[in-house]
Amino acid sequence: MLGVTVKEIEEELLDLDIEVKDANILQKFKDFCDIYNIDANKISCEYFSFNAKSKINEVVDITLERLQQFEQEKLKHLREARKPFDPIEGTENLPDCASVGTPKRAVPLSSKRNLTPDAPINKRFVSAIGSPSVAYPQSQSLSVSQPSCKYAERGNRSEVVLTYNKDGASDFTPTSAPPSISMSEVSLREPYRYMFESLRERAASLDEVICRTGDLLMETLGVTEFMDTRRTSVDPQVAIGRICCDSEGHLNSNSVVLQGSMDTCGGHVIPLDLSKLDSYSLFPGQIVGLECTNPNGSKLLVSKLYADIPVQLPAPVETDQVVEAIVCCGPYIPDQSEDFQPLLDLLEVIKDCEPHFVLLIGPFVDMQNPRIDQSAEPHERIFESMLKEIYEAVENLKTEVVLLPSQRDAHENFVYPQPPYTIDERLWNGKIRSLPDPGEMKINELLFGATSSDILLHLGKEELSFPPRSGDRFSRLSSHLLTQRSFYPLYPPSVGQNIDYEHQEKHGLITRTPHLLILPSDVIYFVREVKGCTIVNPGRLTKGSGAGTYSKISLKTENGVTSSKVEIVRI
Repeated sequence: MLGVTVKEIEEELLDLDIEVKDANILQKFKDFCDIYNIDANKISCEYFSFNAKSKINEVVDITLERLQQFEQEKLKHLREARKPFDPIEGTENLPDCASVGTPKRAVPLSSKRNLTPDAPINKRFVSAIGSPSVAYPQSQSLSVSQPSCKYAERGNRSEVVLTYNKDGASDFTPTSAPPSISMSEVSLREPYRYMFESLRERAASLDEVICRTGDLLMETLGVTEFMDTRRTSVDPQVAIGRICCDSEGHLNSNSVVLQGSMDTCGGHVIPLDLSKLDSYSLFPGQIVGLECTNPNGSKLLVSKLYADIPVQLPAPVETDQVVEAIVCCGPYIPDQSEDFQPLLDLLEVIKDCEPHFVLLIGPFVDMQNPRIDQSAEPHERIFESMLKEIYEAVENLKTEVVLLPSQRDAHENFVYPQPPYTIDERLWNGKIRSLPDPGEMKINELLFGATSSDILLHLGKEELSFPPRSGDRFSRLSSHLLTQRSFYPLYPPSVGQNIDYEHQEKHGLITRTPHLLILPSDVIYFVREVKGCTIVNPGRLTKGSGAGTYSKISLKTENGVTSSKVEIVRI
Protein backbone atom coordinates (compact mmCIF):
# COMPACT_ATOMS: atom_id res chain seq x y z
CA MET A 1 0.00 0.00 0.00
CA LEU A 2 1.33 3.45 -0.92
CA GLY A 3 2.33 5.65 2.02
CA VAL A 4 3.20 2.84 4.46
CA THR A 5 6.78 3.02 5.75
CA VAL A 6 8.98 0.42 7.39
CA LYS A 7 9.18 2.64 10.47
CA GLU A 8 5.38 2.68 10.87
CA ILE A 9 5.26 -1.11 10.59
CA GLU A 10 8.02 -1.49 13.19
CA GLU A 11 6.17 0.83 15.62
CA GLU A 12 2.84 -0.96 15.17
CA LEU A 13 4.48 -4.34 15.83
CA LEU A 14 6.23 -2.92 18.92
CA ASP A 15 2.89 -1.77 20.32
CA LEU A 16 1.82 -5.41 20.24
CA ASP A 17 5.07 -6.36 22.00
CA ILE A 18 6.61 -7.86 18.84
CA GLU A 19 10.09 -6.52 18.22
CA VAL A 20 11.55 -6.87 14.73
CA LYS A 21 15.02 -5.54 13.90
CA ASP A 22 15.77 -7.53 10.75
CA ALA A 23 15.49 -5.12 7.81
CA ASN A 24 14.60 -7.94 5.43
CA ILE A 25 11.68 -9.02 7.61
CA LEU A 26 10.39 -5.45 7.90
CA GLN A 27 10.72 -4.97 4.16
CA LYS A 28 8.71 -8.17 3.62
CA PHE A 29 5.95 -6.76 5.82
CA LYS A 30 5.99 -3.59 3.71
CA ASP A 31 5.77 -5.67 0.53
CA PHE A 32 2.66 -7.35 1.93
CA CYS A 33 1.12 -3.92 2.59
CA ASP A 34 1.79 -2.90 -1.02
CA ILE A 35 0.47 -6.16 -2.47
CA TYR A 36 -2.71 -6.38 -0.40
CA ASN A 37 -3.43 -2.63 -0.03
CA ILE A 38 -3.44 -2.61 3.79
CA ASP A 39 -1.89 -0.26 6.32
CA ALA A 40 0.66 -0.81 9.09
CA ASN A 41 -1.97 -1.29 11.77
CA LYS A 42 -3.81 -3.93 9.75
CA ILE A 43 -0.67 -5.96 8.97
CA SER A 44 0.45 -5.86 12.62
CA CYS A 45 -2.97 -7.01 13.90
CA GLU A 46 -3.12 -9.81 11.32
CA TYR A 47 0.34 -11.05 12.31
CA PHE A 48 -0.52 -10.79 16.02
CA SER A 49 -3.60 -12.96 15.39
CA PHE A 50 -1.54 -15.45 13.38
CA ASN A 51 1.14 -15.54 16.07
CA ALA A 52 -1.34 -16.12 18.90
CA LYS A 53 -3.08 -18.89 16.97
CA SER A 54 0.27 -20.60 16.40
CA LYS A 55 1.18 -20.32 20.11
CA ILE A 56 4.55 -18.81 19.15
CA ASN A 57 5.47 -15.39 20.50
CA GLU A 58 9.26 -15.35 20.17
CA VAL A 59 10.66 -12.73 17.86
CA VAL A 60 13.42 -15.13 16.75
CA ASP A 61 10.75 -17.24 15.07
CA ILE A 62 9.87 -14.51 12.56
CA THR A 63 11.62 -15.76 9.44
CA LEU A 64 10.97 -15.29 5.75
CA GLU A 65 9.66 -18.88 5.61
CA ARG A 66 7.28 -18.16 8.47
CA LEU A 67 6.08 -15.00 6.74
CA GLN A 68 5.21 -17.08 3.70
CA GLN A 69 3.02 -19.25 5.93
CA PHE A 70 1.51 -16.07 7.41
CA GLU A 71 0.69 -14.83 3.91
CA GLN A 72 -1.02 -18.08 2.96
CA GLU A 73 -3.13 -18.24 6.12
CA LYS A 74 -3.97 -14.60 6.79
CA LEU A 75 -3.49 -12.42 3.73
CA LYS A 76 -4.62 -14.39 0.68
CA HIS A 77 -8.28 -13.74 1.48
CA LEU A 78 -7.59 -9.99 1.35
CA ARG A 79 -6.74 -10.06 -2.35
CA GLU A 80 -9.69 -8.04 -3.60
CA ALA A 81 -9.83 -5.22 -6.10
CA ARG A 82 -8.95 -2.13 -4.08
CA LYS A 83 -7.35 0.99 -5.41
CA PRO A 84 -4.26 1.86 -3.37
CA PHE A 85 -4.30 5.30 -1.86
CA ASP A 86 -2.63 7.45 0.73
CA PRO A 87 -4.52 7.54 4.04
CA ILE A 88 -3.22 11.01 4.78
CA GLU A 89 -5.77 13.79 4.41
CA GLY A 90 -6.31 14.77 0.81
CA THR A 91 -8.24 13.59 -2.23
CA GLU A 92 -5.49 13.02 -4.75
CA ASN A 93 -5.15 9.27 -4.18
CA LEU A 94 -8.58 8.42 -2.81
CA PRO A 95 -10.75 5.79 -4.52
CA ASP A 96 -14.36 6.18 -5.42
CA CYS A 97 -16.79 6.12 -2.49
CA ALA A 98 -17.93 2.60 -3.37
CA SER A 99 -14.47 1.26 -2.56
CA VAL A 100 -14.38 2.47 1.03
CA GLY A 101 -17.88 2.07 2.42
CA THR A 102 -19.08 -0.72 4.64
CA PRO A 103 -19.63 -4.15 3.05
CA LYS A 104 -22.63 -4.16 0.78
CA ARG A 105 -25.45 -6.63 1.09
CA ALA A 106 -28.76 -7.08 -0.63
CA VAL A 107 -31.41 -4.71 0.69
CA PRO A 108 -35.10 -5.07 -0.15
CA LEU A 109 -36.56 -2.18 -2.11
CA SER A 110 -39.03 -1.65 0.68
CA SER A 111 -36.27 -1.00 3.21
CA LYS A 112 -36.80 2.28 5.03
CA ARG A 113 -33.13 3.29 4.75
CA ASN A 114 -29.88 2.26 3.19
CA LEU A 115 -27.37 0.52 5.37
CA THR A 116 -24.73 3.01 4.29
CA PRO A 117 -25.84 6.58 3.48
CA ASP A 118 -25.67 7.51 -0.18
CA ALA A 119 -24.27 10.96 0.56
CA PRO A 120 -20.64 11.46 -0.53
CA ILE A 121 -18.07 10.44 2.01
CA ASN A 122 -15.99 13.18 3.57
CA LYS A 123 -12.60 12.04 2.31
CA ARG A 124 -10.57 13.19 5.26
CA PHE A 125 -12.17 10.62 7.55
CA VAL A 126 -11.26 7.61 5.43
CA SER A 127 -8.11 5.51 5.67
CA ALA A 128 -6.66 2.64 3.72
CA ILE A 129 -9.25 0.11 4.81
CA GLY A 130 -12.26 2.36 5.16
CA SER A 131 -11.65 3.46 8.75
CA PRO A 132 -9.31 6.04 10.25
CA SER A 133 -5.96 4.44 10.94
CA VAL A 134 -5.46 3.13 14.45
CA ALA A 135 -2.09 3.78 15.98
CA TYR A 136 -0.26 3.56 19.27
CA PRO A 137 1.70 6.80 19.50
CA GLN A 138 4.87 6.60 21.56
CA SER A 139 3.93 9.51 23.76
CA GLN A 140 5.84 8.02 26.68
CA SER A 141 9.24 6.44 26.45
CA LEU A 142 8.70 2.76 27.12
CA SER A 143 11.39 0.17 27.69
CA VAL A 144 11.23 -2.16 24.72
CA SER A 145 10.89 -5.91 25.20
CA GLN A 146 13.97 -7.83 24.20
CA PRO A 147 13.75 -10.82 21.88
CA SER A 148 12.54 -13.69 24.02
CA CYS A 149 13.67 -17.28 24.15
CA LYS A 150 12.76 -20.42 26.06
CA TYR A 151 11.89 -19.63 29.66
CA ALA A 152 14.85 -21.51 31.17
CA GLU A 153 17.25 -19.76 28.76
CA ARG A 154 15.99 -16.24 29.41
CA GLY A 155 18.31 -13.34 30.05
CA ASN A 156 17.81 -9.97 31.77
CA ARG A 157 16.20 -11.56 34.81
CA SER A 158 14.79 -9.07 37.33
CA GLU A 159 15.39 -6.21 34.89
CA VAL A 160 13.15 -3.20 35.52
CA VAL A 161 11.83 -2.42 32.04
CA LEU A 162 9.53 0.47 32.99
CA THR A 163 9.34 2.79 35.99
CA TYR A 164 6.54 5.22 36.75
CA ASN A 165 7.19 8.12 39.16
CA LYS A 166 10.81 7.03 39.53
CA ASP A 167 12.00 10.47 40.61
CA GLY A 168 9.16 11.13 43.02
CA ALA A 169 10.36 12.94 46.13
CA SER A 170 7.96 11.10 48.44
CA ASP A 171 9.09 8.34 50.76
CA PHE A 172 7.45 5.05 49.68
CA THR A 173 8.61 2.94 52.62
CA PRO A 174 5.83 0.37 53.17
CA THR A 175 3.62 0.60 56.24
CA SER A 176 4.44 -2.19 58.70
CA ALA A 177 0.83 -2.98 59.68
CA PRO A 178 -0.80 -5.99 57.96
CA PRO A 179 -3.41 -5.22 55.28
CA SER A 180 -7.17 -5.09 55.76
CA ILE A 181 -8.87 -6.47 52.63
CA SER A 182 -12.59 -6.40 51.89
CA MET A 183 -14.58 -7.14 48.74
CA SER A 184 -16.95 -4.65 47.15
CA GLU A 185 -20.58 -5.04 48.18
CA VAL A 186 -21.67 -5.45 44.54
CA SER A 187 -19.07 -8.10 43.71
CA LEU A 188 -20.27 -11.44 42.36
CA ARG A 189 -19.82 -14.02 45.11
CA GLU A 190 -21.06 -17.36 43.78
CA PRO A 191 -21.70 -19.22 40.51
CA TYR A 192 -24.91 -18.59 38.62
CA ARG A 193 -26.84 -20.23 35.81
CA TYR A 194 -25.82 -18.85 32.45
CA MET A 195 -26.59 -19.50 28.76
CA PHE A 196 -30.29 -19.11 29.61
CA GLU A 197 -30.54 -15.38 28.95
CA SER A 198 -33.44 -14.58 26.61
CA LEU A 199 -33.22 -11.96 23.88
CA ARG A 200 -35.83 -9.91 25.70
CA GLU A 201 -33.76 -9.93 28.91
CA ARG A 202 -30.62 -8.97 27.00
CA ALA A 203 -32.40 -6.13 25.20
CA ALA A 204 -33.73 -4.81 28.51
CA SER A 205 -30.25 -4.87 30.07
CA LEU A 206 -28.70 -3.08 27.09
CA ASP A 207 -31.45 -0.45 27.12
CA GLU A 208 -30.92 0.10 30.82
CA VAL A 209 -27.29 1.05 30.11
CA ILE A 210 -28.46 3.84 27.79
CA CYS A 211 -30.99 5.07 30.35
CA ARG A 212 -28.48 5.02 33.20
CA THR A 213 -25.88 6.97 31.23
CA GLY A 214 -28.59 9.28 29.92
CA ASP A 215 -29.52 10.25 33.47
CA LEU A 216 -25.88 11.23 34.13
CA LEU A 217 -25.72 13.29 30.95
CA MET A 218 -29.06 14.95 31.67
CA GLU A 219 -27.74 16.06 35.05
CA THR A 220 -24.40 17.19 33.61
CA LEU A 221 -25.78 19.11 30.61
CA GLY A 222 -28.82 20.49 32.38
CA VAL A 223 -31.29 19.26 29.76
CA THR A 224 -34.80 18.16 30.64
CA GLU A 225 -35.42 15.73 27.79
CA PHE A 226 -33.57 14.10 24.93
CA MET A 227 -34.28 14.32 21.21
CA ASP A 228 -36.68 11.85 19.59
CA THR A 229 -34.59 10.85 16.56
CA ARG A 230 -37.68 9.65 14.70
CA ARG A 231 -38.81 13.26 14.25
CA THR A 232 -37.22 15.89 12.01
CA SER A 233 -35.72 18.95 13.65
CA VAL A 234 -33.72 21.88 12.25
CA ASP A 235 -32.97 23.24 15.72
CA PRO A 236 -30.02 21.67 17.59
CA GLN A 237 -31.06 19.23 20.29
CA VAL A 238 -29.26 16.66 22.43
CA ALA A 239 -29.72 12.99 21.49
CA ILE A 240 -28.60 10.00 23.54
CA GLY A 241 -27.85 6.47 22.39
CA ARG A 242 -25.43 3.65 21.69
CA ILE A 243 -22.83 3.80 18.92
CA CYS A 244 -23.26 0.89 16.47
CA CYS A 245 -22.02 -0.17 13.05
CA ASP A 246 -24.62 -0.38 10.27
CA SER A 247 -23.46 -3.90 9.30
CA GLU A 248 -20.85 -6.49 10.17
CA GLY A 249 -17.30 -5.18 10.07
CA HIS A 250 -15.33 -2.35 11.66
CA LEU A 251 -16.59 1.18 12.16
CA ASN A 252 -15.74 3.85 9.64
CA SER A 253 -16.97 7.43 9.43
CA ASN A 254 -19.67 6.44 6.94
CA SER A 255 -21.06 3.43 8.86
CA VAL A 256 -21.67 4.90 12.33
CA VAL A 257 -25.28 4.76 13.50
CA LEU A 258 -26.93 5.71 16.79
CA GLN A 259 -29.38 3.40 18.54
CA GLY A 260 -31.62 5.30 20.92
CA SER A 261 -33.32 4.08 24.07
CA MET A 262 -36.83 2.73 24.22
CA ASP A 263 -37.89 5.68 26.39
CA THR A 264 -36.73 8.46 24.07
CA CYS A 265 -37.35 7.04 20.58
CA GLY A 266 -38.48 3.42 20.80
CA GLY A 267 -34.99 2.09 20.03
CA HIS A 268 -34.81 3.95 16.70
CA VAL A 269 -31.56 3.55 14.72
CA ILE A 270 -30.29 6.40 12.53
CA PRO A 271 -27.00 7.13 10.69
CA LEU A 272 -24.64 9.88 11.89
CA ASP A 273 -22.86 12.56 9.87
CA LEU A 274 -19.59 13.27 11.75
CA SER A 275 -18.03 15.62 9.17
CA LYS A 276 -18.42 18.72 11.38
CA LEU A 277 -16.47 17.23 14.30
CA ASP A 278 -12.80 18.15 14.64
CA SER A 279 -12.00 15.02 16.65
CA TYR A 280 -13.69 11.99 18.14
CA SER A 281 -13.06 8.52 19.55
CA LEU A 282 -15.90 6.03 19.09
CA PHE A 283 -16.42 2.30 19.46
CA PRO A 284 -19.42 -0.05 19.18
CA GLY A 285 -21.40 -0.11 22.42
CA GLN A 286 -20.30 3.35 23.57
CA ILE A 287 -23.08 5.47 25.08
CA VAL A 288 -22.78 9.08 23.92
CA GLY A 289 -24.70 12.33 23.85
CA LEU A 290 -24.87 14.29 20.60
CA GLU A 291 -25.81 17.87 19.90
CA CYS A 292 -27.34 17.53 16.46
CA THR A 293 -30.07 18.31 13.98
CA ASN A 294 -32.27 15.98 11.94
CA PRO A 295 -33.31 18.07 8.94
CA ASN A 296 -34.91 15.38 6.76
CA GLY A 297 -35.14 12.30 8.99
CA SER A 298 -32.44 10.34 7.14
CA LYS A 299 -29.45 11.12 9.37
CA LEU A 300 -28.29 13.23 12.30
CA LEU A 301 -25.92 16.11 11.55
CA VAL A 302 -23.65 16.09 14.59
CA SER A 303 -22.14 19.38 15.76
CA LYS A 304 -20.93 18.37 19.24
CA LEU A 305 -20.09 15.05 20.89
CA TYR A 306 -20.58 14.37 24.60
CA ALA A 307 -18.57 11.20 25.18
CA ASP A 308 -16.44 12.29 28.14
CA ILE A 309 -19.03 11.64 30.82
CA PRO A 310 -17.84 12.95 34.22
CA VAL A 311 -16.52 10.25 36.52
CA GLN A 312 -16.68 9.95 40.26
CA LEU A 313 -13.28 10.73 41.71
CA PRO A 314 -11.75 8.22 44.13
CA ALA A 315 -12.88 8.69 47.71
CA PRO A 316 -10.19 10.46 49.81
CA VAL A 317 -8.32 8.26 52.27
CA GLU A 318 -7.79 9.77 55.70
CA THR A 319 -5.08 7.42 56.99
CA ASP A 320 -1.48 8.21 55.99
CA GLN A 321 0.06 4.97 54.72
CA VAL A 322 2.05 3.21 52.01
CA VAL A 323 0.56 -0.01 50.62
CA GLU A 324 2.88 -2.24 48.61
CA ALA A 325 1.60 -4.83 46.13
CA ILE A 326 2.81 -7.26 43.51
CA VAL A 327 0.46 -7.76 40.56
CA CYS A 328 0.92 -10.52 38.01
CA CYS A 329 -1.15 -11.99 35.19
CA GLY A 330 -0.91 -15.53 33.81
CA PRO A 331 -0.29 -17.83 32.09
CA TYR A 332 2.01 -19.20 34.79
CA ILE A 333 2.98 -22.23 32.70
CA PRO A 334 4.91 -21.71 29.43
CA ASP A 335 3.48 -23.08 26.19
CA GLN A 336 4.29 -26.69 25.36
CA SER A 337 5.01 -27.34 29.07
CA GLU A 338 3.30 -28.48 32.24
CA ASP A 339 5.97 -27.02 34.54
CA PHE A 340 4.90 -23.98 36.58
CA GLN A 341 8.49 -22.84 37.27
CA PRO A 342 7.55 -19.20 36.42
CA LEU A 343 5.10 -19.24 39.34
CA LEU A 344 7.78 -20.64 41.66
CA ASP A 345 10.18 -17.90 40.57
CA LEU A 346 7.52 -15.27 41.27
CA LEU A 347 6.93 -16.74 44.73
CA GLU A 348 10.64 -16.29 45.50
CA VAL A 349 10.25 -12.60 44.64
CA ILE A 350 7.23 -12.38 46.94
CA LYS A 351 9.16 -13.95 49.82
CA ASP A 352 11.98 -11.45 49.34
CA CYS A 353 9.73 -8.36 49.06
CA GLU A 354 6.95 -9.42 51.46
CA PRO A 355 4.36 -6.92 50.10
CA HIS A 356 1.06 -6.25 51.81
CA PHE A 357 -0.83 -8.20 49.19
CA VAL A 358 -0.35 -10.04 45.92
CA LEU A 359 -2.89 -10.04 43.09
CA LEU A 360 -2.53 -13.11 40.87
CA ILE A 361 -4.70 -12.94 37.76
CA GLY A 362 -5.50 -16.03 35.70
CA PRO A 363 -5.24 -18.08 33.67
CA PHE A 364 -3.59 -20.60 35.97
CA VAL A 365 -4.66 -23.65 33.96
CA ASP A 366 -4.58 -22.15 30.48
CA MET A 367 -6.87 -23.88 27.98
CA GLN A 368 -4.75 -22.38 25.18
CA ASN A 369 -1.72 -24.40 26.29
CA PRO A 370 -1.75 -27.63 24.20
CA ARG A 371 0.15 -29.62 26.83
CA ILE A 372 -2.41 -28.76 29.51
CA ASP A 373 -5.28 -29.39 27.15
CA GLN A 374 -3.94 -32.87 26.39
CA SER A 375 -2.81 -33.67 29.93
CA ALA A 376 -4.23 -36.75 31.64
CA GLU A 377 -4.07 -34.99 35.02
CA PRO A 378 -7.36 -33.31 35.96
CA HIS A 379 -7.31 -29.54 35.59
CA GLU A 380 -8.56 -29.07 39.16
CA ARG A 381 -5.58 -31.06 40.48
CA ILE A 382 -3.13 -28.88 38.54
CA PHE A 383 -4.73 -25.78 40.05
CA GLU A 384 -4.67 -27.28 43.54
CA SER A 385 -0.94 -28.02 43.19
CA MET A 386 -0.32 -24.39 42.33
CA LEU A 387 -2.40 -23.22 45.31
CA LYS A 388 -0.30 -25.38 47.64
CA GLU A 389 2.90 -23.77 46.37
CA ILE A 390 1.40 -20.30 46.85
CA TYR A 391 0.27 -21.07 50.40
CA GLU A 392 3.63 -22.52 51.43
CA ALA A 393 5.34 -19.36 50.19
CA VAL A 394 3.14 -16.86 52.11
CA GLU A 395 2.12 -18.97 55.13
CA ASN A 396 4.48 -17.15 57.52
CA LEU A 397 4.37 -13.72 55.84
CA LYS A 398 2.12 -10.73 56.44
CA THR A 399 1.28 -10.95 52.73
CA GLU A 400 -2.22 -11.90 51.66
CA VAL A 401 -2.90 -13.37 48.21
CA VAL A 402 -5.92 -12.46 46.08
CA LEU A 403 -6.74 -14.51 42.98
CA LEU A 404 -8.78 -13.35 40.01
CA PRO A 405 -10.08 -15.90 37.47
CA SER A 406 -9.87 -15.83 33.69
CA GLN A 407 -12.12 -17.22 30.97
CA ARG A 408 -9.01 -19.03 29.72
CA ASP A 409 -8.96 -21.13 32.91
CA ALA A 410 -9.89 -24.64 31.80
CA HIS A 411 -11.41 -25.58 35.17
CA GLU A 412 -13.67 -22.55 35.71
CA ASN A 413 -16.95 -21.11 34.44
CA PHE A 414 -16.64 -19.79 30.89
CA VAL A 415 -18.74 -16.65 31.35
CA TYR A 416 -18.34 -12.93 32.09
CA PRO A 417 -18.85 -11.72 34.78
CA GLN A 418 -17.03 -14.76 36.13
CA PRO A 419 -17.57 -16.11 39.65
CA PRO A 420 -14.59 -16.39 42.03
CA TYR A 421 -12.39 -19.47 41.95
CA THR A 422 -14.05 -22.40 43.68
CA ILE A 423 -11.67 -22.58 46.65
CA ASP A 424 -12.32 -23.01 50.35
CA GLU A 425 -10.57 -20.07 52.01
CA ARG A 426 -10.62 -21.89 55.35
CA LEU A 427 -8.19 -24.48 53.99
CA TRP A 428 -5.65 -21.71 53.44
CA ASN A 429 -6.19 -19.95 56.79
CA GLY A 430 -7.46 -16.82 55.12
CA LYS A 431 -4.13 -16.26 53.34
CA ILE A 432 -5.62 -16.95 49.89
CA ARG A 433 -8.95 -15.61 48.68
CA SER A 434 -10.56 -15.02 45.31
CA LEU A 435 -12.30 -12.15 43.58
CA PRO A 436 -14.73 -12.50 40.68
CA ASP A 437 -13.86 -11.15 37.24
CA PRO A 438 -14.24 -8.21 37.14
CA GLY A 439 -13.55 -7.50 40.77
CA GLU A 440 -13.25 -4.59 43.18
CA MET A 441 -11.77 -4.63 46.66
CA LYS A 442 -10.65 -2.22 49.35
CA ILE A 443 -7.21 -2.54 50.90
CA ASN A 444 -6.72 -0.22 53.88
CA GLU A 445 -9.44 2.08 52.42
CA LEU A 446 -7.76 2.18 48.99
CA LEU A 447 -10.05 1.03 46.16
CA PHE A 448 -8.63 -1.46 43.64
CA GLY A 449 -10.30 -2.68 40.47
CA ALA A 450 -9.21 -5.41 38.04
CA THR A 451 -10.40 -7.56 35.16
CA SER A 452 -8.66 -10.40 33.33
CA SER A 453 -10.47 -9.76 30.03
CA ASP A 454 -8.24 -8.14 27.41
CA ILE A 455 -10.56 -5.17 26.97
CA LEU A 456 -7.73 -2.89 25.79
CA LEU A 457 -6.93 -5.14 22.83
CA HIS A 458 -10.61 -5.66 22.06
CA LEU A 459 -11.33 -1.92 22.14
CA GLY A 460 -8.23 -1.17 20.11
CA LYS A 461 -9.43 -3.39 17.29
CA GLU A 462 -12.82 -1.69 17.11
CA GLU A 463 -12.09 1.94 17.97
CA LEU A 464 -12.66 4.65 15.37
CA SER A 465 -10.51 7.66 16.20
CA PHE A 466 -9.96 10.93 14.36
CA PRO A 467 -7.52 12.51 13.67
CA PRO A 468 -5.35 9.40 13.17
CA ARG A 469 -2.32 9.06 15.46
CA SER A 470 -3.51 11.85 17.75
CA GLY A 471 -3.00 11.76 21.50
CA ASP A 472 -1.94 8.91 23.77
CA ARG A 473 -3.86 5.85 22.68
CA PHE A 474 -3.39 3.81 25.87
CA SER A 475 -4.78 6.67 27.97
CA ARG A 476 -7.67 7.11 25.56
CA LEU A 477 -8.63 3.43 25.55
CA SER A 478 -8.35 3.21 29.33
CA SER A 479 -10.45 6.33 29.83
CA HIS A 480 -13.35 4.71 27.96
CA LEU A 481 -13.81 2.27 30.86
CA LEU A 482 -13.98 5.11 33.39
CA THR A 483 -16.30 7.38 31.40
CA GLN A 484 -18.61 4.47 30.47
CA ARG A 485 -18.36 3.21 34.07
CA SER A 486 -17.99 -0.37 32.89
CA PHE A 487 -15.20 -2.96 32.92
CA TYR A 488 -16.32 -4.14 29.47
CA PRO A 489 -18.23 -1.42 27.54
CA LEU A 490 -17.74 -2.97 24.08
CA TYR A 491 -20.85 -4.30 22.31
CA PRO A 492 -20.98 -6.63 20.47
CA PRO A 493 -18.17 -8.19 22.50
CA SER A 494 -15.06 -9.71 20.98
CA VAL A 495 -15.29 -13.31 19.81
CA GLY A 496 -14.67 -15.57 22.81
CA GLN A 497 -15.93 -13.03 25.36
CA ASN A 498 -19.12 -14.68 26.62
CA ILE A 499 -21.13 -12.06 28.46
CA ASP A 500 -24.27 -12.48 30.52
CA TYR A 501 -25.71 -8.95 30.28
CA GLU A 502 -28.12 -9.22 33.18
CA HIS A 503 -25.24 -10.02 35.53
CA GLN A 504 -22.98 -7.56 33.71
CA GLU A 505 -25.38 -4.81 34.71
CA LYS A 506 -25.25 -5.95 38.35
CA HIS A 507 -21.59 -6.92 38.78
CA GLY A 508 -19.62 -5.53 35.81
CA LEU A 509 -19.85 -1.81 36.46
CA ILE A 510 -17.23 0.56 37.83
CA THR A 511 -19.27 2.01 40.66
CA ARG A 512 -16.58 4.55 41.60
CA THR A 513 -13.26 5.44 40.04
CA PRO A 514 -10.66 3.24 41.79
CA HIS A 515 -7.29 4.45 43.01
CA LEU A 516 -5.68 1.60 41.05
CA LEU A 517 -7.10 -0.19 38.00
CA ILE A 518 -5.38 -3.32 36.66
CA LEU A 519 -5.97 -4.05 32.95
CA PRO A 520 -3.71 -6.92 31.82
CA SER A 521 -3.38 -7.16 28.07
CA ASP A 522 -1.40 -8.72 25.24
CA VAL A 523 -0.41 -5.21 24.12
CA ILE A 524 2.83 -3.87 25.56
CA TYR A 525 2.96 -3.15 29.32
CA PHE A 526 2.31 0.45 30.42
CA VAL A 527 1.37 2.73 33.31
CA ARG A 528 -0.91 5.74 32.93
CA GLU A 529 -2.56 8.28 35.21
CA VAL A 530 -6.10 8.85 33.91
CA LYS A 531 -8.77 10.96 35.62
CA GLY A 532 -7.23 10.46 39.07
CA CYS A 533 -6.76 6.70 38.61
CA THR A 534 -3.48 4.84 38.19
CA ILE A 535 -3.96 2.30 35.39
CA VAL A 536 -1.45 -0.53 35.00
CA ASN A 537 -1.00 -3.21 32.37
CA PRO A 538 1.61 -5.48 34.00
CA GLY A 539 1.99 -7.69 30.92
CA ARG A 540 1.91 -11.47 31.29
CA LEU A 541 4.26 -13.66 33.32
CA THR A 542 4.92 -15.91 30.32
CA LYS A 543 4.60 -15.20 26.61
CA GLY A 544 4.43 -18.34 24.57
CA SER A 545 7.33 -20.46 25.77
CA GLY A 546 9.31 -17.39 26.89
CA ALA A 547 9.42 -15.13 29.93
CA GLY A 548 7.29 -12.06 30.53
CA THR A 549 6.80 -9.39 33.19
CA TYR A 550 5.02 -8.56 36.45
CA SER A 551 4.57 -5.30 38.38
CA LYS A 552 5.55 -3.90 41.75
CA ILE A 553 3.19 -1.16 42.92
CA SER A 554 3.33 1.23 45.87
CA LEU A 555 0.35 3.45 46.72
CA LYS A 556 0.86 6.24 49.22
CA THR A 557 -1.78 8.38 50.92
CA GLU A 558 -0.67 11.51 52.73
CA ASN A 559 -2.96 14.31 53.91
CA GLY A 560 -5.77 12.85 51.80
CA VAL A 561 -3.70 12.83 48.58
CA THR A 562 -2.88 9.51 46.88
CA SER A 563 0.25 8.99 44.78
CA SER A 564 1.77 5.89 43.21
CA LYS A 565 5.06 4.37 42.17
CA VAL A 566 5.13 1.45 39.73
CA GLU A 567 7.83 -0.81 38.33
CA ILE A 568 7.37 -3.34 35.54
CA VAL A 569 9.92 -6.13 36.06
CA ARG A 570 11.05 -9.12 34.01
CA ILE A 571 10.60 -12.44 35.76
